[in-house]
Amino acid sequence: MTWHVVDRAALLGAAEGDAYVELACGTVTVGAVGEHGWAALHRWRPTGHWGGAAVVGPNAPPDAESEALQALLEAAPDVPLEWFSTANGRELRLPTGLEPRGSGRWDFLTTRTAPQQAPPPQGLHVVELDDTADAVRLQEFGRRHNPDFEGFPGRGFSMLWRAVVDQHDELVGIGALHELDTGIPHLSGLVVAPAHRGRGLGRLLTSDLTRQAMDLAGVCTLGVYTDNQAAIALYHSLGYRTHHSFHTRDVARRGARTGPTYGV
Repeated sequence: MTWHVVDRAALLGAAEGDAYVELACGTVTVGAVGEHGWAALHRWRPTGHWGGAAVVGPNAPPDAESEALQALLEAAPDVPLEWFSTANGRELRLPTGLEPRGSGRWDFLTTRTAPQQAPPPQGLHVVELDDTADAVRLQEFGRRHNPDFEGFPGRGFSMLWRAVVDQHDELVGIGALHELDTGIPHLSGLVVAPAHRGRGLGRLLTSDLTRQAMDLAGVCTLGVYTDNQAAIALYHSLGYRTHHSFHTRDVARRGARTGPTYGV
């Protein structure tokens, strides 16, 4: 299979307006197109976290994504690649010089519809928090109630933090909108304290943040672990659509030290 390196505009056309390319791949994207699909390297955030994806059709040869990644890295050898995705069930052979550092499976969803906003339960209310001033408070709450918390407060990734607090101003739920490299809002860091789960706070925060994203950009994206079927059902009920189910491999230059991975 032959891959041809292209710019973002040509990639978007070849991908036929794919939501991932349109909303997650910014102006510095390096693309590749072939007879069986498309591939891209891009920044996830304006500050970095370079990754990419290859999406091919059902009749693509098993090494299609591996060849796409090779072609992309030959065209852009200085890209500090940290992760690369294929569809679930597809193979990926890393080029010489790269080694795996882990993997995960997640779904990419979007919506352009503002969901109906329900009032919070009695005794609770929604407030806005500051990414810098409230970073310690947000991080402590997130990690205490979810070891996989990926809100990253205090790093400048977030456009907005919203929280549900009780009558004593104690946090019972939090969530954020991160900024993708395209400037599009991305729902992230959603955590509800176990004692308050089952009260609709996940729906409340998702609806609130999605409505905020609609005001900012007219669209909102999110990533959710593929095995979290309860969360996926919630997002679908609020108007989100699943576009891709990805298998992402974390990678690093062979022998390089790596810091913490900043998840998607």
